[in-house]
Formats: sequence, structure tokens, C-alpha cells
Amino acid sequence: MSRLSERIENFNKAYVLYEQAHAAYFAEPQNQLIQLAMIQGFEIVFELGWKCLKDYLASKNIEEFTPRDVIKAAFKSNILPTAQIWIDMAKDRNASSHEYNEKKVAMIIEKIGSIYFEELTRFHSWLGEINE
Repeated sequence: MSRLSERIENFNKAYVLYEQAHAAYFAEPQNQLIQLAMIQGFEIVFELGWKCLKDYLASKNIEEFTPRDVIKAAFKSNILPTAQIWIDMAKDRNASSHEYNEKKVAMIIEKIGSIYFEELTRFHSWLGEINE
């Protein structure tokens, strides 16, 4: 199994949990444990996502190492329709681990449950296409 295939498999497993946390969040949006589960699911899926991109680019002889550079290269290679959502995800992923301001956390949770979920769902489908 290639490193990319292994990462995609791990991404898919984490995505299922993120999807479950997402559904639970919309059933009980005020439940703080579910909010934490959705944030953690997002963090893991994002980390695996950019690393899948990194490995995919490497398979195409494009070597990048930081999340920001990987995201930019994936956009230039027409893998990502927009780099900005991924750059925002990277920023919010970092903030979600270190943020204690309730208003800011609420804004991050809103994006994790909507914009980011939609983008990661699209990415999940793309990974399925390239891993067939």
C-alpha cells in the first residue's frame, strides 16, 4: 500500500467520525461535548487532508512541505477549486486548539459545520476518484 493510499484510508475513517459528529451537532447544537467532538473531528480530517494533498503532489513530482505551500500548489494544479477555504481552515484549525474566547470558538464551529464540512465532503469525493 502506498503512503498516499494509507493516508486516504485514514482520512476516510476520520471523515466518517467527523460526519457523525456533524450530524450530532445539528441534532444538539448547544451540547458542548458534541461541539468538542466536531472540532476534534475537523482538526484530524484537515490534518489528514492536507497531508493527502502533499502525498498526491509528491506523486506528481511536486514537493512542498508546509500546509500553506501544499495548499497553494494544489490550487495551482487545479486540485482545489479555491485555496482560500483551505488557508482559512488551516488558520481555524490552529486557533481551535488554542482559542478560549467563546465568541471566536462559536464562529469557528459555525464554519466547521458549514463551509468547511462542504469543502471536506467535496475533497472526500475527489479522494475516492483518485484512489479507485
